[in-house]
Amino acid sequence: MKTFKFYRSNFISSIVMVVISITIFSCAKQEVISDLDFHKNLLAGSGSFQNTKRTWRIDSLTENGKVTKLNTAQKKYTKTFNQDGSYTDSDGVIGSWLMPTIKDLTINSKNGITNISISNKYQIININSAQLHLKYDSANIKQDLYFVVFN
Repeated sequence: MKTFKFYRSNFISSIVMVVISITIFSCAKQEVISDLDFHKNLLAGSGSFQNTKRTWRIDSLTENGKVTKLNTAQKKYTKTFNQDGSYTDSDGVIGSWLMPTIKDLTINSKNGITNISISNKYQIININSAQLHLKYDSANIKQDLYFVVFN
């Protein structure tokens, strides 16, 4: 009778330890996202509840290496990147965005008047949860655009 109680208590202890171990190890799982997905989340939100888009307001601008003083209307300019890949800005431009690498951003849109497709490619110089620095180079103009998070 004494050995039965001993085996029974060991069996119960073993079951409790297994249940505790399963609980601890199953809760400790953590999904690791790639650097690219992390940067996309910084740009457009993580896609989780109430974090499906991010709006960036222009803070400053340089053109061809010279600081450009922003007027009142320009200081209100924003770009909104949605987690689903859609894009809008405060000028009424609607389109989509792609980030093929952590340093490249492409915004595809259509001109509202002529309906001509436009593709602008930017280099991401820096992005974090509060600031975005984009570089735009074309044949005539080189811009550094500095944004701060707006929402």
